[in-house]
Amino acid sequence: MSRASALPRKILVADDDRTTRFAISSMLKEAGYAVTAAKDGAEALRNIQKNTFDLAFLDIWMPELSGLEVLARVREGESHPKIIMMTSDTTPETLLRAIREQAYEYLSKPFPPREAVEVAERALRQDASPPIEVISAKPHWVELLIPCTREAAERIQSFLMKLEADLPDDLRNIMGLAFKELLLNAVEWGGKLDPNRKVRIAHVRSSRMLLYRVADPGPGFSFKGLKHAAVGQPADEPIAHVNVRDQLGIRPGGFGIAMIRAMADELLYNEAQNEVIFIKYLAESPGVCGTSQVPR
Repeated sequence: MSRASALPRKILVADDDRTTRFAISSMLKEAGYAVTAAKDGAEALRNIQKNTFDLAFLDIWMPELSGLEVLARVREGESHPKIIMMTSDTTPETLLRAIREQAYEYLSKPFPPREAVEVAERALRQDASPPIEVISAKPHWVELLIPCTREAAERIQSFLMKLEADLPDDLRNIMGLAFKELLLNAVEWGGKLDPNRKVRIAHVRSSRMLLYRVADPGPGFSFKGLKHAAVGQPADEPIAHVNVRDQLGIRPGGFGIAMIRAMADELLYNEAQNEVIFIKYLAESPGVCGTSQVPR
């Protein structure tokens, strides 16, 4: 849209590091965006208050005002651009404050400037949807209500996986795949991709366990009725669901529940099966917040 429109989308880039600010601004300008640069938080806030921006990239730790303070003040004002937070600070408290203040996305520094263009294109492609509601934002207990859209599911999955930065790569990847599949199932099948409906999710972390709890607004399901999923097929026809999905016009897949079962140490459903708990047990050792977990 930015390249085809006669009026380019307007983006603010605020970072106290001149090299970073210049690199991101230049890349966005080459992509066809109208870019304004700011060297600190106070200048960023003045720009947002005086002008209308579609998107803003804010470094978190800047002079005068931090990016998080700018984000909080923007929420209280009349202009509400989507906000991308940028920082090398990956502590859970910083990340969770960004979620609470309704940041659209969170980029961990260093990142290639081209990634800023990709994030901008993705953010500006999406229509406005109801906000993500924060019920709890503690490092050991994150609980949220998210609208039933794929875009919201992918955004929050990206946020939450950054909380697992201390886990081994293979385990973090497994957890990311499992959580994404659980969440997409909830928004697609339980929430029917209706942005006015909400999925409730919890991410609970202890020294010995990582738990995901996902509750969707639907009536639930029965494994016996899952003709579109691998888990509902007879043993002699394990991929019969592929044809069913094709006939129904459903995206390729259907292996999600079977995959999640294989990844989980425990997978528990409530009676209606519109709420699920995924548990992965961890081995305890000294590290972040007193613990650093590795798989048993």
